[in-house]
This record gives sequence, C-alpha cells and structure tokens, in this order.
Amino acid sequence: MTEDKSTAIITVVVVLIVGVLIGLTFVNYRFSEENPGGNDFLARWMGARYWIVEGVSPYDQRVTEATQYAIYGRSAYRNRGEDVGHFVYPLYSMVFFAPFGLLDYLPARALWMTLLEISLFLLVILSLRMADWFVSPLQGILLILFAFFWYHSIRGIIVGQFAIINSLLIVLSIFLILKKQDVLAGLVLFLTTIKPQMTFLLIPFVLIWAIDQRRREIIYGLLIGCGVLGGATLLLMPDWPVQMLKQIFDYPNYTSIGSPVSILAGVTPGLRKQISWFLHGLIGVYLIIEWMVSLKKDIRWFYWTVLQTLVVTNLIAFRTATTHFVILLPAIFLVFKVMEERWKRAGKWTVWMFVLLIFLGLWGLFFRTVQGNIEQPVMYLPVPLFCFVGLLWIKWWYVRPQKLFFDEISQMK
Repeated sequence: MTEDKSTAIITVVVVLIVGVLIGLTFVNYRFSEENPGGNDFLARWMGARYWIVEGVSPYDQRVTEATQYAIYGRSAYRNRGEDVGHFVYPLYSMVFFAPFGLLDYLPARALWMTLLEISLFLLVILSLRMADWFVSPLQGILLILFAFFWYHSIRGIIVGQFAIINSLLIVLSIFLILKKQDVLAGLVLFLTTIKPQMTFLLIPFVLIWAIDQRRREIIYGLLIGCGVLGGATLLLMPDWPVQMLKQIFDYPNYTSIGSPVSILAGVTPGLRKQISWFLHGLIGVYLIIEWMVSLKKDIRWFYWTVLQTLVVTNLIAFRTATTHFVILLPAIFLVFKVMEERWKRAGKWTVWMFVLLIFLGLWGLFFRTVQGNIEQPVMYLPVPLFCFVGLLWIKWWYVRPQKLFFDEISQMK
C-alpha cells in the first residue's frame, strides 16, 4: 500500500469518526432538550460551575441548594428520600468535571453523554481483549449494541453517572497491569478512587498482589497520582477532604443504604440484620481466601480474581447503584468466552441465548417492577449473582487452561 493511499484511508477514518461523534452529540442534545434530567451529572456540573465560574467551593451549601432547585424547583424533601444533590466527589474529580462547568448545562450534558458512550465502546473493546475472546465483526457489533442498550448502561447514560467512566478507568488499569505498564496502571488506578465504592476491595488486592509479585511500580504509580492530584487540589483548597466527608456523613440522613446481599437477606424480615451480617462476613472471608490462593499464581489467575473481586464489591458495597454494574461487563464476557470455548458450536448458541435473556430479562423486570420512575431493589440482584456464579463455574477451565483428562482420552479415540 502506497503512502498516499494510507494517508487517504486514515483521513477517511478520522472524518467518519468525527462525523459519528458530532451526530451522536446532536442526538444527545435533542434528547436532553426533550427530556430534562441527568441529575447525577447535574450535581457534579453544578459543583464545577460554581467552583470554576463563581469561585465557590463545590461542597458549599449554596451549590447544594442550587442543585435542588434545578432538579425539583424547591428544596429536596429528605424525609421522602429525595436526592439532596451534594457534590460529594473528591476535588481531583474536577479533572473530568471542570471543562463541562465552563459550558451551559444543556450542551454540557449532551457532551457528557457522548463521553459516556465513548467510554462504553472502549470498555467493550478492552474487555474482549483481556478475555482473549476473538469474535467476528458481526458478533462484535452485537456485543457493542448489547453493552450500549442493556438496562444498566442506558440508565447510566440518562442520569449521567460517572460510574461508566470509572468502569473504563478500572478496566484500563487492569489492562495496563496485564501489559506490564505498571506505573501508568497505578496512576490510572488512583483515578478510580473518584468513586471509592467501586474499588474499595480492588485496590487492596492489587497492592497485595503487586508486593507478592515484586511489581512495586504499580504502587509507585498510585503514590505519584496521590501526590500530584491530591497535592495540587490541597494547595487549591486545603480543607476539601473535610468538606467532602461532611457530605458523605450526611448520606444516611436522606437515603437508605443497603447492598444486594442485604436485599437477599430481606427475604426473612425478622432475621434480616443477622443474616445480612452473616452473609457479608461469609462472602468477605471467601474473597480473602481467593486473594491468598491467587498469590504466586499466573496472570490468568490474577485476572479471574480481579473480576471476582469486582463482583463481590458490587454484592456487598453498602452504597452502590445499578449504574455501577457496567463494570461487570468484563466478567460477563469472560464467562461467555469460556462457555463458547468449552461447548464449541452449542456454546455459541448458548452465549447468544444468554445475551438475549440478560437484555430482555433486565428490561422486562424493570418495567414490571418500576414504581413511578423509581427502580426497585430487585434490579440489584440478577447481574451480580449471574457473574458470581458464572465466574465460579468457569474457574477450573480458565485458571487451569490445560486439557482435562477425559478430554484427552476422547481425542485419542
């Protein structure tokens, strides 16, 4: 291929990508015009707007009140569980939010939705790469459409949840670890602490594993991120951690805190508290055992344990949301990959049956149970439980990729 032809192809590809992004942003803008909302993003945009334009702390009560009036046209009713609209993110999250604070809300929301959609696309690509799941172009397109339009992604895009971007950051950090780009992996991993409820188990495991594997550059990357971003924001606003903690401690005053495991424990209301603590403890002990077993093992074992850690995080986190479950796409894809690998042709059909079942099942469950525009606790259960059981089922074949004895016997006939 000549140099001129290569340049022409690259130019056409770039123009197509830019055209798609412009078109996507236009669609998002029209959607935002006709469907006011994006409340999760609104609270963060308001904090960035006040800080960048007005010079007011994003944790200031005036910012919270402005958010409430933008959402409800009045102050929030705490006794009804309405979102108070605190900024409640670490100040270094302004790396993402500050540019949007310079724009009016409507174009900012449209561009934010585009950023979330780009993040989902990259999340799918990286998840497929890490699973070593090589699919046809048609299968790839279908998986991307599934990831874009299943319940958890659509909800996340509409409300403007940062969890989608954080999921990409988590997956990117894992990908970089697998590729031995350790300092950069640590830097990206630090950024995931913008939503610590998504990585409060992952980061300790990665640190333990990094020490065990003598991969201390991962730790150095984390420390560099903490020093640079944490230090810079402390210079700009020395007391921001205290201001943020005040908002975090205010959570129980206006919202119920629970986890999918506590929802399961609610099947027996009279013993809910006791069973909930027992199940949380049991799953916690199980995960620690998995961590210990994974040490000194190969990289496949590490990856499987990382995915199970993310699943357990979403099962036991006392402050989670269904929008966080996009981080479970890598686990779903790995289960599908092993399913296809083990069962060959039947496996392919089974995978697409599960894709359809998860897609239609989640939307069907939502529409059947939704009350007003409030999702019900049952929406927290299907995907984490599927991933937990699925990862347990594939563990033998994935971490021990060698052929089983009976498989070798059958091939000798």
